[in-house]
Amino acid sequence: MSRAGLADNPAGKSSIPEFAHTARGRLNRLLFDLKNPAGRNVNLFIILVVIGGVLLSMLATVPGIQHQWGRAIWIAEVSITAAFTVEYLLRLYAAKRRREYALGFFGLVDLFTVLPLLLTGDPALALRLLRIVRLLKLARYLGTLWLFVASMRDVLEIILVAVASIAVAVLMAGNLIYLLEPGTVSNAFGGVWWSLVTMTTVGYGDIVPQTTAGRLLAALLMIMGIAMFAMITGVVSYKISSTMRSRRPCGSCHRSIEAGFTYCPNCGALQRAAKRP
Repeated sequence: MSRAGLADNPAGKSSIPEFAHTARGRLNRLLFDLKNPAGRNVNLFIILVVIGGVLLSMLATVPGIQHQWGRAIWIAEVSITAAFTVEYLLRLYAAKRRREYALGFFGLVDLFTVLPLLLTGDPALALRLLRIVRLLKLARYLGTLWLFVASMRDVLEIILVAVASIAVAVLMAGNLIYLLEPGTVSNAFGGVWWSLVTMTTVGYGDIVPQTTAGRLLAALLMIMGIAMFAMITGVVSYKISSTMRSRRPCGSCHRSIEAGFTYCPNCGALQRAAKRP
């Protein structure tokens, strides 16, 4: 969980002792320091507001509820968005290194949570855009998410190759099934949809091969899909396991990081082993 604050900031522990005793320092602990009881309570409250806002926006999509409570839900959503705007400004003010926070992942998420309302000026449109983005704020409190992201860096090329291979196979099979069964598949795009559904073994059943050749193609796609997705799963699982076994504490913020990191992904501090003489 990255923080651009006092407890987890690009400089690790504050290089200015007086900072902890200032208003910014106290606000910093409340907003960024999950080890502090007050900070945990504040962030727990923010989590509850995020979840409540998402559930509220989902209720607004139900016709009956929207008709009866639409105005009240709209006011509540605008109020929540305004509260998140204030939260973002407070975090920006309290961050030990404001630039790192503003350009970091969580700073951008906090900004995008309120940006549609500021840009469009239309609360109704903005709130529709914010419904999904608001969920990203929960990522701040999912420490394992960063482990997953860090693990994916080295295997990204393998995953991209696998995804590209799947895409090529889907396109080829989609066009082939259209040639084999033009009466079953109306066009090549429908064939691509069928091949994707078949390869992922989802099997909606909206398009079903009727000929022996079509069924053989479907069987081949199923086997390829199982093998390809199993390979991706295996590579990702191995990398995550390897990353967990080769972690060490950051020299500044003391959070657990991968041994090969030159900079801490949590606080951005240069690791002692990587410093030049």
